[in-house]
Amino acid sequence: MLQALMRLLFASCCALAMSLLACRPLPSSQTTDPDDGPRDPDWLAQVEHHRGLFDVYVDHDAASLYLALPPADTEVLASCLYVGSLATGLGSSAVGLDRAELASTRWIQFRRVGSRVFVEEINTSYRADSTDVDERQAARDSFPTSILWAGDVDRTLRDGSTVVDFTSFVVRDGHNIATTLADAEQGQYSLDRERSTFVPRSVLAFPDNLELEADLTFAGTDPGRYVERSTPEPTSLTLRLHHSFVRLPDDGYRPRRWHPASGAIDADYVDFAAPLDQRLTRRVATRHRLVKRPGTDEPVEPIVYYVDRGAPEPIRSALIEGASWWAEAFDAAGFRNAFRVELLPADAHPLDVRYHVISWVHRQRRGWSYGASIRDPRTGEIIKGNVTLGSQRIRQDILLLEGLVGAGRTGRGSPDDPVQLALARIRQLSAHEVGHTLGLQHNFAASTYGRASVMDYPAPKARLVDGRIDLSDAYGVGIGVWDRQAIRYLYTEFAPQQEAAGLRAILEENRDRGWLYLNDSDARRAASAHPMASLWDNGEDPIAELTHVLEVRRVALSRFGADNLAPSAEWADLEPVFVPLYFHHRYQQTSAAKSIGGALYDRGPRTSADAMRPVDAATQRRALDAVLAIVDPVQLDVPEAVLRRLTPGDEGERLQSNSWPVFDALGAAATATQHVLDDLLVPARLARLVEFHRRDPEQLGLEELLDRVIRQAFRPTPASARHAELARVIQSTTVDALLAAARRPDLPASVRDRIERRLVRLRRVELRDGSRLDREHRASLDGRVRRHLDRPHEAGTPPAPPVEPPPGSPIGMPAAWGDGDAGPFERARPRQSQGAAELRCGASPRDR
Repeated sequence: MLQALMRLLFASCCALAMSLLACRPLPSSQTTDPDDGPRDPDWLAQVEHHRGLFDVYVDHDAASLYLALPPADTEVLASCLYVGSLATGLGSSAVGLDRAELASTRWIQFRRVGSRVFVEEINTSYRADSTDVDERQAARDSFPTSILWAGDVDRTLRDGSTVVDFTSFVVRDGHNIATTLADAEQGQYSLDRERSTFVPRSVLAFPDNLELEADLTFAGTDPGRYVERSTPEPTSLTLRLHHSFVRLPDDGYRPRRWHPASGAIDADYVDFAAPLDQRLTRRVATRHRLVKRPGTDEPVEPIVYYVDRGAPEPIRSALIEGASWWAEAFDAAGFRNAFRVELLPADAHPLDVRYHVISWVHRQRRGWSYGASIRDPRTGEIIKGNVTLGSQRIRQDILLLEGLVGAGRTGRGSPDDPVQLALARIRQLSAHEVGHTLGLQHNFAASTYGRASVMDYPAPKARLVDGRIDLSDAYGVGIGVWDRQAIRYLYTEFAPQQEAAGLRAILEENRDRGWLYLNDSDARRAASAHPMASLWDNGEDPIAELTHVLEVRRVALSRFGADNLAPSAEWADLEPVFVPLYFHHRYQQTSAAKSIGGALYDRGPRTSADAMRPVDAATQRRALDAVLAIVDPVQLDVPEAVLRRLTPGDEGERLQSNSWPVFDALGAAATATQHVLDDLLVPARLARLVEFHRRDPEQLGLEELLDRVIRQAFRPTPASARHAELARVIQSTTVDALLAAARRPDLPASVRDRIERRLVRLRRVELRDGSRLDREHRASLDGRVRRHLDRPHEAGTPPAPPVEPPPGSPIGMPAAWGDGDAGPFERARPRQSQGAAELRCGASPRDR
């Protein structure tokens, strides 16, 4: 392992040497003297000179930018990192294009060929980390580069430097804005160069970076509703694009081996020089450069984050406090004074790559927050942390909390004041997003062993005390044990010969102490199987927590009314508070449902042959009981006192109503029922039930689950007409969900056959009983089932294709014939762009 690490370090150095560029404009026999002007001295008098990473000349009258590239003995004049970003945003959560949004980082080189200069992006995804020059060249020549721009040489300075008019590079759609708008169905836009310009006053030139900006105007037709809402004239949309050119980091950075249990974000590339007994894909952890001064625990250069001056108080202080929690983790990694957070200096640009910035961004509606970074695509070294926090998230948190405990405590400063609790959540969010920019993934298992990580998504913890909801402990304070361990893995300084053993010791400690790590791939998919990998959940027992959350919901609904509105609010403002409360249980429901057909595994060091095992049968049945308890007319009813207060309005997030302007209580019940069935009838979950029951007849089987679902829906009709109608809604939703499941093209035959057999039995039994009204209702359901079962063969659902086998002889793969893809088993490909890391932390319209 040590040998592999040293080899990786050596290869990184080779990559630098390969460029012949020393991470800066190429050296020459002469240096550019500002007085050593061009052959046309009058030109120098007309432009403003900026000395920095590259010398630039600005013609203010013409709004033109000239770039001076140093002379060189080869056609490659200079090399650097380049990243584009948005200095101004669209203000739309649905579309993106936010203020401070980063594009991917590119390694570019400037090539002069004759009288032309080309900006070429170097392909860092495929390499050969070898000392053999020919081997490296063969890998480079096997894959394309990308020419991003070309321009004519404008003039040559006396020292031989090449001057190009660089204006057209800056004034171009380098952020794919038009494509983003089209993909979001917001209209067809194109860059209008007549209404676009380089911004001369935007130039910031420093020894290690050059910052430029341009105002880009896009002319469009048929603008979408999000553009119409945010733009004064929707057919003319202007955004400011920021360009950063960054000196290539030197070879002092030591890449660190990535491990799937480390909690780290990885950078990967294909190494064609890998030994035959090793994988082609190399994966290194992304992290900042942090090195101790000799003989001390103080860093040579600490990591400093800066909070956007546009964030108001008390939010600004909360952001600084929350992000500052990470200092404790760096102490645990053996450093002192390695991390701090400050207010951004008044004269600093938030997109200047010298500053790690926490940006406070406004949008039309609440939306995602991001933890992004600019990183060296060659090594994974983080150069700039770039956090984007949406300003409306805190207001949504206040609304959610007021739904639970009322608005009477808002703004009073008490422990359960929704404003104070929302600020506590913002502290966590600040720490969370900064964590991504330090190199950390989500850990969605952390909520199951205490508040172990700010890298989880926390649900507010509500207790019941004497029948009342207590939110005094809604959110935790500080980082957790997992956060300290993950930072230790990324940043602890080891001697080279001790690093592999030291990293493994951290992973083994995590395993031995039960500090589980499960990330997005384990938690976000509908097919997720691990019962401890969930978003917005609490507690070490997800099933017991669901029962508790439902009781909290019941108490809150029983008291919901005028007290949940601020004194200045109207009845029309009540529905946006009520809707999240009605669905208060849904995240914990999804968490509990993962035990059904669930499997236990972890990503830690290999120790046991029993690495993947089904959740025990008793736990699965207990989870099914808890989840199906939601599908109950009493549970899903809306209190009459609440319905009498829900008046229509045009602001806030509301439930679509089939009975407008009256609140659609039956529609709400159908939605809640559908959510339960969506969790239960995931094809992969159903397939796992068949598989686990095949291997162990004591396990919960698919037949048992289907029987329980149908029995829950077709219980004896409630005596009250109010609840009887809700029961019919539940029955109709259940039948439709079963029919939809049976029609899914991705359903294995073993699952489809069992569902259809149960539908046949449903017609014979459950749809034949009940009162006259019930029989009429069930006759309608019977017709739906009959039409499905009697459908002509050619109109039926085609069978799911068998699982595709790995390709056989390489020369027989379809891609080799030029008529198709190589198939899903071709894995020698990086999973994402290596220049930028971004993790999105947010929510769909009703998420927390």
